[in-house]
Amino acid sequence: MEDAFLIQRLFLVLDTNVLIDYIDIVRRFDEDVEALQLPLTIIIPSVMLSELDGLKKRTSVGWFASRASAWILNRMKERKTVKVQARKETMHTEIGPEDEHRRNDMLIRDCCLYFQTKGHVVLLSGDVNLCNSCEAWDIQNICITTELKQKWTSHDLAQRLLGGYGIDTSRFRGINHNASYRPSAKSMKQRITVTQTMEVDDDSMDIDDAPVTDDPEEYIPSHALDALHQQVIDHFTLVLKDLALRVRTGAGDVSSPTVSKHAPGHRRKEFGDWSVGDCLEYLDNKKPLRVTQPTLYVFLLRRNEDKGWRRGQDWSRQDWENAMGALKDISIKFEDGALLGSLDYLKAETDRVFSTPLRPTGA
Repeated sequence: MEDAFLIQRLFLVLDTNVLIDYIDIVRRFDEDVEALQLPLTIIIPSVMLSELDGLKKRTSVGWFASRASAWILNRMKERKTVKVQARKETMHTEIGPEDEHRRNDMLIRDCCLYFQTKGHVVLLSGDVNLCNSCEAWDIQNICITTELKQKWTSHDLAQRLLGGYGIDTSRFRGINHNASYRPSAKSMKQRITVTQTMEVDDDSMDIDDAPVTDDPEEYIPSHALDALHQQVIDHFTLVLKDLALRVRTGAGDVSSPTVSKHAPGHRRKEFGDWSVGDCLEYLDNKKPLRVTQPTLYVFLLRRNEDKGWRRGQDWSRQDWENAMGALKDISIKFEDGALLGSLDYLKAETDRVFSTPLRPTGA
């Protein structure tokens, strides 16, 4: 069965609600697929880009839509396991006036039908109606709301998706870092309908054993502020690295790493190995950054990365405000609209979380 799987490529088509509610699980699954070098490509329907842009305007899901967009952009640039549907990759499904209310569903189904001509397609969605519609067109689907348990993981998805091919799924991670609430539940009951989908240039988008667990020291959020803090670390690591790359390229700072022990840490590494601390160090060398308490570097630390790490709930509201102020300072000094936009969404989500009665947890 494994040989049969290797002959035919597998395409996993994502629905928008999956990235809004389960971005951390999708990210882990993508990392596991890449690490295991499986012939699987995650497909982002082009209509999803328009939907995410629309969702950014909604306070309840703006932060999650921003995170999803940043992740897609990052993976597109790497051109590995994630691909955005190009404008030529369509079956040209006709959508009449009577179907306008379900245009986006039909465009996602059209995306599935196109990639079904290139390999085996599975749609992952939390929309029962879309899943039923695709089922009628012989498109295999995994409906999250009916087929996966509430706390599903990368390993659970791998078992459901790959188990029938005889693929060993034990190396997919079985830890769930996702927030327990589902922001799309109240904000996506009716899809955002777009009359014109965002066009994607073809040249730019080529991109049942027990599961393994991560390092025993890995931190698993158990509180809304802890989960949000982890999301902030993941998101702004991508955004700051993208900014550092832009500044570095513009300044011509593309020389090979130095072996001098007296050079700054970032100068002794390949850019691909830069941490968020290296990015901040580099940007500070270009334009002195605002000093806050705690420092932005410490606020963005992962557990066991360096001294000073705290859980999200351990930082005061003022600490959160100071960190966002430091990020805003960077966005202004380097004229980075993506960073500034992300902060607007984060501010709204931070206000929401802090205004919600929270139950304290143990260490």
